[in-house]
Amino acid sequence: MVLPVRVRFAGAKDSQFQPAHTLDATENGVRLAGFKAHVNVGDIIEIQYRHERAMFRVVWVRGLENSSEKHIGTECVDPNQNIWDVEFPARPDEYEEKE
Repeated sequence: MVLPVRVRFAGAKDSQFQPAHTLDATENGVRLAGFKAHVNVGDIIEIQYRHERAMFRVVWVRGLENSSEKHIGTECVDPNQNIWDVEFPARPDEYEEKE
């Protein structure tokens, strides 16, 4: 699911939103592309999609060769918040006993 988003660092008063886009999104996290600012694992970022916002923790960062663009893997700080306006399908519990 590729969606346009805006990203900024949480808690920074002068932090401006920067454009990015999703590559994958789940109810627990999102993989972003198109982000050009410096970011570290463990940083908390705010992602805005349309008029909804949520805080995410950066869990990995990959720079692209010959580009200032980065791919960023994040997990939602509040797992009960869904900013994507999408109902994600339930996944079966892999430990559930099968009949």
